[in-house]
Amino acid sequence: MVKGLLKYLGSLRCSLHLIISLTGAFLIGFFLPQRALVGKEIYLKWQASSPVLARIDQSLQLTEVFTSPVTLALWVLFFLNLALVMKKRIPLILRKVAPDEGSAERFVAGPSTLQYRIELADGAEARIPAALARAGFTLRGSAGSFYAVKNRLSPLATLLFHLSFFLLLLGWLIVFYSRFSAFADVAEHEPFLGQLSRYNASPKLPKAGSLPEVKFLLESVLPEVSQGVATDIKITLRDEAGKQHLVGINRPYKTGYSSVLFNDLGVSPLFVIQDRSGAEIDGAYIKLNVLKGKRDSFKLHGYDFTALYYPDHFVADGVDRTRSEEFKNPAFHLEVSRDGRSIAAGTVGVGGTIEFDGYRVTFREQSFWVRLLVTKEYGREFIYAGFVLALIALVWRLVYYRRELTGTVRVSDGTASLHLSARADFYPALARDEFDRTVAALAGSLSGADNGAETAGVAAPSGEKR
Repeated sequence: MVKGLLKYLGSLRCSLHLIISLTGAFLIGFFLPQRALVGKEIYLKWQASSPVLARIDQSLQLTEVFTSPVTLALWVLFFLNLALVMKKRIPLILRKVAPDEGSAERFVAGPSTLQYRIELADGAEARIPAALARAGFTLRGSAGSFYAVKNRLSPLATLLFHLSFFLLLLGWLIVFYSRFSAFADVAEHEPFLGQLSRYNASPKLPKAGSLPEVKFLLESVLPEVSQGVATDIKITLRDEAGKQHLVGINRPYKTGYSSVLFNDLGVSPLFVIQDRSGAEIDGAYIKLNVLKGKRDSFKLHGYDFTALYYPDHFVADGVDRTRSEEFKNPAFHLEVSRDGRSIAAGTVGVGGTIEFDGYRVTFREQSFWVRLLVTKEYGREFIYAGFVLALIALVWRLVYYRRELTGTVRVSDGTASLHLSARADFYPALARDEFDRTVAALAGSLSGADNGAETAGVAAPSGEKR
């Protein structure tokens, strides 16, 4: 039973079944929201709207399909299958790339094998090895009976292609166990020193390795909005050495194995509370998530403030509005309350104030904060090497494909002729053109005449010539 199981695990049929199963898992991940990508809020909405799928998900972890036990088991079986296939193929490939004197006997003609005959001039037989060498063939045997091969090492590319999968696996494992991922909200002129407590809730901690050693001062944030559409953002960071780095959309700041990538933008206004005498009694830069019509709240001096933001404020028919999403005339509509009791409300632009309970709150200045994705991981080099190795192997195997020739010199009625059988691993039509040219060149150098070569075309099983 164990033998039969191992035989199946090492078969191409098993490879096909596993590839289909993994493709199915990837399709599930494409059509169903994955928790790690959409976030908790969107996932809970989906769960409420699709209760049947949600119950199935609780059993099979379909919304974490890429790391679910079923998918991981499929990957284990896939690489076990790959290892067993390689174990069987390695001896065959090594034997194939090292032709010996018996290679001609092992050459079995098939439906795509081409047959040629070249008439030889006197003494031409001795020139056969040199003529084949000029055509790029390595010859085994004698001039009268030989086996010749071009690009004989090409089958090794198959092993390299399989090896690339193991490099990808190694890289993925290192990335999976060493990856740190977390978001940090940082305002303009605020330092970030990389403490774990400085990250937002629930950072993804590495199973092995350390936290990112990322420290910087966020010097400036410059959003670029054109015709009401955000087009880019320029974030200037200054590292510990005093060097500036520019971060933008899909343009991270990288240091070592760590990277800092822009994720979201918010406004960070400076609000100051003063008493009747004008003395400042409280104030702070507040990080507010109020873009695109969202409401947010904050506390100052024991009071609760609810804020609604207008990037390009104007008033129409007594109602606050915004002309665009460009930050041309920022203003806040503030509602002040305490212990659930509404106290005051009003709209303030930069420099504007609202009076309440003997105090006034002033909107002094507007700046921005950004949500940055900080990651650190090892193992990418192995992933890149795996892809490069796979590409090299494919080019080597498919472009520099293997060509084989067997030849026998026969004498009939006092006339010597060279009979050739030719085949290639791929592209029968392309190979035929190349063999025709090669044999024509051989004919010119061996026949001593300009009559070229007689080509029998593709041999039929009966030996009938076309």
